[in-house]
Amino acid sequence: MKKTVTIRYFALVGERRGTQTETYETAAESARALLHEIQASGVLPLTTNIAKAAINDEFVDWDAPIKDGDTVTLLSPFSGG
Repeated sequence: MKKTVTIRYFALVGERRGTQTETYETAAESARALLHEIQASGVLPLTTNIAKAAINDEFVDWDAPIKDGDTVTLLSPFSGG
């Protein structure tokens, strides 16, 4: 079943995707499946072993389910100091 989610991208990920936020229609059931679906376009330089996902502003495991209306944030690796 298709659902509509808002996807937020940060830093290099947003640059590669050409946007920082987009409304996206998907049949993906989890954050992992959504990432793989987007990766099929060839412009998303993320893998689940180095990136993080958040759903509705809470960090989640990649197998966390997504629902219609969720906001999914995909974060590339970052460091600070």
